[in-house]
Amino acid sequence: MNALPTTPAANSIPLRDIHLPDAISWWPLAIGWWLLPILILLIGFGIYQFLKYKKQHRKLAYQKLALAEFKNIQAQFKNNEASVDFIRAVSALLRRIALSYLPREHIASLTGEKWISQLNQLSTQTIFTESTCKLLAKAPYMQTCDCDSQELIRLCEQWIKSLPTTRPSKEVRL
Repeated sequence: MNALPTTPAANSIPLRDIHLPDAISWWPLAIGWWLLPILILLIGFGIYQFLKYKKQHRKLAYQKLALAEFKNIQAQFKNNEASVDFIRAVSALLRRIALSYLPREHIASLTGEKWISQLNQLSTQTIFTESTCKLLAKAPYMQTCDCDSQELIRLCEQWIKSLPTTRPSKEVRL
């Protein structure tokens, strides 16, 4: 066997055991850890602003759709705005708009002065007067009608624009 010669000089060298580097310290934090909370806050703020924007534009959707439908009715009866069919279409539109704000059981059965009172109550203004009440309540059931259609158009547009931006609470007092 070949044995390595041992010399006294080889035994006298002070050798250390394998040594590992020191553990990496968690402080100071890397830049990514500082930016992460800021990024989370910015994303949260962006989502909040987006939802707020969508809610605001959804509120106006009722009014925009109602005005667009009202303009369609006006265009349909442009030559004959004083007709009974025009008043029926306007009355039906007002009822559909009111149904989009209030529960069906509160709106569907209303007629006459109670119906007009509910329309005024929904807009929180007294827009429809007694003459308009008679026109909207009785004209759809007549064969011919002699009325001021421009006044009705103006009042309906004013009513649609004065509608609340949110739906009222479920408990509605009549």
